[in-house]
Amino acid sequence: MSVFYHFGQEFERVRSLTVCDGLHISLSSSSGNHYNIGRPPYTLLAFEAGGALTATQIHEDGLWQVKHPPGSQLLLALVDSFGNSGGVLPTVFTVASGSSDCLPALPIFAVAPTITTTVTRVEPCDSWQMSISGGVPPYTIMLASPGAPSLQDIAAPQYSSLVSFINSDIALRGPTIGASQSSVI
Repeated sequence: MSVFYHFGQEFERVRSLTVCDGLHISLSSSSGNHYNIGRPPYTLLAFEAGGALTATQIHEDGLWQVKHPPGSQLLLALVDSFGNSGGVLPTVFTVASGSSDCLPALPIFAVAPTITTTVTRVEPCDSWQMSISGGVPPYTIMLASPGAPSLQDIAAPQYSSLVSFINSDIALRGPTIGASQSSVI
């Protein structure tokens, strides 16, 4: 079964995000069939350039709170409960200053995986070398590109912290952000 859904038009009109503000997430079918909007619950993925990937479950009220520090650059993507992608918003958001009451305290003991690369731009057919540290292998890398219809997942080899990605199908829409997940978080 194919699922075709995306962020609703109200959210696509948002141009800026402020720390701790709440935003309403709405969905619409990209196929015109209102039954074809994925399977709840939905998860909003916030890809922070040079920072952590956050995954927030969106409940029936549709509210999402901006829990990233000022100056963060974010790409926002949506997935349903089956992992079907609702796409990536076309805007790279820079988070503006606001109340910081909602920002999570960073746990000292947590070691999240981190991607290191020397590449700043990946042209079609170019290779992107990434090194992953922290976390526990095996790793999965998710790539988000502004306006992409879906996310791209790359599985790292079982005992390797090095990943080589050949850009065969990411269109040049703007900055692509990679986020890594380890097998144990």
